[in-house]
Amino acid sequence: HVAGVSMLAVSVTRSPKTHGVALEIAVHCSRWMSLRPCATAALKMDTYRRPVPRICSGVQENKSKLEVKGSKVPKAESPKTPRLTRYTRIDAISLIEGLLSLGMVKQAEGVFNEHRRLGIRFGLEVYNKLLFGWTEKGNCLRAKILYHTMHSDGLTPNLQSYAAMLELCERLSDWDAAEDVIKKIKSQGYKVEHILHETNLPKSQATRILRVLNHFNIGSEVPPSPPNRSYPRVVSSLYEGGSSNCVQTESEGGPHVLMQLIDAEAMKERLLKQFEIEKRGYEFVPSVAKVTKPEEGNVSRLQWNDLKEQWKLRLTKLLEEEISLFEKKSEKTNVRWFPKHFPTLAMLPPEVWAEIMIEEVLTTVIGQPDGLGIPYIALLFKSIGWNRYVVMQKCRSGVATKEVSMYHQYVGLLTSEKMQTTSSSQFWRDLSTQNADKGMNLDLMYWTSRNIYKVSGFIVSKLIKNSSLQIVSGGNVIPAFYHVYESRGSQRMAFLKAHPKLVNALKKSSKEVRTVFHMDSTKLPMLVPPKPWTSFYEGGYIMTPAPIARCSNDSFQHKLLQEHNESLVAVMDALNYVGSCPWRINKPILDLVVDLFNKGGDLKLEVPKLELSIPSPPKPAKGKTRTKEELKQHILQKKKSKEMYSLAMDLLYRLSIAQHYCDKIFWMPHNMDFRGRAYTVPPYLNHLTNDLGRSLLQFGVGRPLGKKGLDWLKIHIVNLHGSKKKVSLQERKEYANSLLPEIMDSADKPFEGRKWWQTADEPWQVLSCCKEISNAIRSGDPEAYVSHLPVHQDGSCNGLQHYAALGRDPLGAKQVNLFSHERPKDTYSAVAAMVEEKRKIDAAKDHKEAKILEGVINRKVVKQTVMTVVYGVTWYGGRLQILKQIDGKIQEETAFSCSNYIVGLVFSSLKEMFSNARNIQDWLMTIARKAARAGHSIEWRTPLGLPVVQPYFKPRSHTANSELEDLSTLDDSVPVESRPPDSRKQGSAMPPNFVHSLDATHMMLTALHCQRAGVTFVAVHDSFWTHACSVDAMGKICREQFVALHSEPILSDLAELCEEKYGNLKSSKKGKAELLRGTFRSTIPATGDFELENVLKSPYFFS
Repeated sequence: HVAGVSMLAVSVTRSPKTHGVALEIAVHCSRWMSLRPCATAALKMDTYRRPVPRICSGVQENKSKLEVKGSKVPKAESPKTPRLTRYTRIDAISLIEGLLSLGMVKQAEGVFNEHRRLGIRFGLEVYNKLLFGWTEKGNCLRAKILYHTMHSDGLTPNLQSYAAMLELCERLSDWDAAEDVIKKIKSQGYKVEHILHETNLPKSQATRILRVLNHFNIGSEVPPSPPNRSYPRVVSSLYEGGSSNCVQTESEGGPHVLMQLIDAEAMKERLLKQFEIEKRGYEFVPSVAKVTKPEEGNVSRLQWNDLKEQWKLRLTKLLEEEISLFEKKSEKTNVRWFPKHFPTLAMLPPEVWAEIMIEEVLTTVIGQPDGLGIPYIALLFKSIGWNRYVVMQKCRSGVATKEVSMYHQYVGLLTSEKMQTTSSSQFWRDLSTQNADKGMNLDLMYWTSRNIYKVSGFIVSKLIKNSSLQIVSGGNVIPAFYHVYESRGSQRMAFLKAHPKLVNALKKSSKEVRTVFHMDSTKLPMLVPPKPWTSFYEGGYIMTPAPIARCSNDSFQHKLLQEHNESLVAVMDALNYVGSCPWRINKPILDLVVDLFNKGGDLKLEVPKLELSIPSPPKPAKGKTRTKEELKQHILQKKKSKEMYSLAMDLLYRLSIAQHYCDKIFWMPHNMDFRGRAYTVPPYLNHLTNDLGRSLLQFGVGRPLGKKGLDWLKIHIVNLHGSKKKVSLQERKEYANSLLPEIMDSADKPFEGRKWWQTADEPWQVLSCCKEISNAIRSGDPEAYVSHLPVHQDGSCNGLQHYAALGRDPLGAKQVNLFSHERPKDTYSAVAAMVEEKRKIDAAKDHKEAKILEGVINRKVVKQTVMTVVYGVTWYGGRLQILKQIDGKIQEETAFSCSNYIVGLVFSSLKEMFSNARNIQDWLMTIARKAARAGHSIEWRTPLGLPVVQPYFKPRSHTANSELEDLSTLDDSVPVESRPPDSRKQGSAMPPNFVHSLDATHMMLTALHCQRAGVTFVAVHDSFWTHACSVDAMGKICREQFVALHSEPILSDLAELCEEKYGNLKSSKKGKAELLRGTFRSTIPATGDFELENVLKSPYFFS
């Protein structure tokens, strides 16, 4: 060993290539006393002077020199070769994985060793990936060296590590070595039989491991499920075989009635089509915009599609040349030259990058007069490129084939009665375990912002230099795109813009050019029910990755969800159930909207006109300049035109997708935000949009109206209209009966008749309901009429309902309909009355603002502020809301002081009316700030076990370099838990986020019990939707689950968790440190005497 170290130390001065190996051995040998002198000599001869890894106890790092137990290392000369720029840990891992995906194992290990010398410590997953890399190459020596390096770094191999060694033994047919590995597996307490089920292996590797097991007559066994898996108390009856108290609906059938519409063979065809769409990554969607003949000199001569193909081919060729050049250089052993973006760029075929650039980016750029920021382009590349990469890897590894096979088995569950009582999440997990020999899910590293920013800058720069066009035959060739630098706040950003001549050529013929949209697969509904959620990235689309929670990949929330994955079965099942609801397009409404859109639209009906051009104000006379007021008007006009264009394009996308899926049944996968609120993954066509968007959708499975279905349709149309929402249910039904002639007229002649539907708050949904009621009555047998229309039940100021229940506040409960009343209570009217009463008192005292506001204050003025105060609206925000409502009713010079006066009255009135709610809000705000001042973000668990962490930290930025600009961006390589929390945001956001997590839990509980009862259920947060025939059943479940939710000790559980996590910490405020032990539990607000069972009898709790 001594001789070897000495010789390697001498070789360092001669060959840079052996420097890394020499330094590794020298540091390793410095651990033993007998070898330390020789190791010290080797380190003294290190002319490249690299920092020594911190893992070595005998070597210490200093700012100016390296010391080895008192021996000083002289200052070295400047290196003669370029040094590797230090990457952050997450950047290094991303680079290593990128190189491994390209089969460049030698270069990946070179980057790995360089960073170890820089003191960066890697987790076991990086060693395992390198092990598999060398195993696939069949390099036994390098794999063994890496395996021993893992031990020397203090890491213990896991089953994934041993799987790599077993695969290597199989490749080399070294059965003795394989036997030794099996003994080591057993010595660590693992079971060899479970290795296929507890590791992530593609099909080829799983096949080799299976051969090893067969050689030693070891069978592959499925590991047993946890014997006593614990479920949250609130759903224990559902999952542990007890009574679920489910109600039964009048109509027969649950989710399994889906197969009455689509047989098994048709489902297989749909699955293949969905598979092809996701594999391709996009779908061509024809536009519904009316095509007009292009003017002379525009599209006919430009030939836009041909031009795009030319640019795409040119860009593809350039990227192929660049990647080829990089690969040739990568054959060298020296890895210091590597550009960071190379591995990421090479992960996808050049034609895919070119297609994303031309079809996704340029289409957006041309529609943006001010161009598109390079950071936004980077986000497009990151999201779309990552999805394409994952799908490509799944297809290569055989995972895609396995998942399609599993999905066929899952369809069997959907067609059976067992769907109502089976956990879809657990069912899919069991399928994955049973098919482990066909390969497990891939463990892929998400692309970092810094690397993808370099890739996007590189591709954009190539496009700018190599895209050109000729507007007029024989004219000059001009660049089609260019980039400019503009200031945005304190930053200087680069923007990609289309040449004005190109924009002008496309402006008047935009509808001709946009005959077909290139839609990414994640922006479209699915042709089959979504894959059940089983983990953070496993669920939703069949192959395309979509996160179950809308949080960044490196966030603490992400890590918590991964840690608690096994306990989130109920949360996943709820998302799976709302996502399994089939939908169809309401074709009569779609035809009307498309026709109106192509005729120029109607802003009153939320149908804007599609216009690309932004009218410019007249130029000032010669020698004169625009006045300040003219310039201000031009800016406002320009802003309004951009907003209208954005709204028009959003509607055009929605209508085009709706037309594309017009004759199909489709599904929308759901995920959630960090608080648990559910959202659809497709952004355009869904039920969480505006009135028009909702009117386009109907349930894919219809149900007979039954005895009370028609009555609920009538109540629903009155609720949507908005004129009689605060009268009793019986009065609403009678009012609807009196309006039947208007309803029939609206259904038959929406634009030619009396147009009653256009007077509604939600006109398009009212029109849809008019047609449904008309069809049911004219069917001759309304009870047998099969209705597809969703009927809504909305919470009555739902945030305040949760606060009233938390505080057991009888006065607050009365105002938000937790008690039974003959007519629903209107919180907004009650607050407006209190505010007006206080104003009258102040006016009698000659208060200036109180006298000005006489006759101004009403329900509409205070509604938005009352609605949002429970979600944390500030004094400033409330003043802006009220200022908007009183605009034009009083003189402009007094508007500021008057709005300030009103918001004070609103806040004081709410505090009187909901005193317990305000105390709970203050307590939540206080504990969040205490945790933040102790250096932690507040964390809690919902009653369903979902971990929630507020993502408000003081940002840490880094400089991302590209060929176009250097941009300071948020550093996603810094572990989020190491960033200091923002105490101000943590405190102000805690009350609304906590209540949002409760309303999300209530929605999920209702969904789970509706599944057991066979009741169709979807939701828009606190608005629950179902068929008309099952409104009563859903209403009963909704009330029962609200009572069950608030029967849990929610505030006490939160206080106990805070005591456990932050009790031993000190919170500093104004230089004073306070030990937090006991400060959470002792300050829980007192509760009132409201009894939750009153909710079960309240008809207007949700109505």
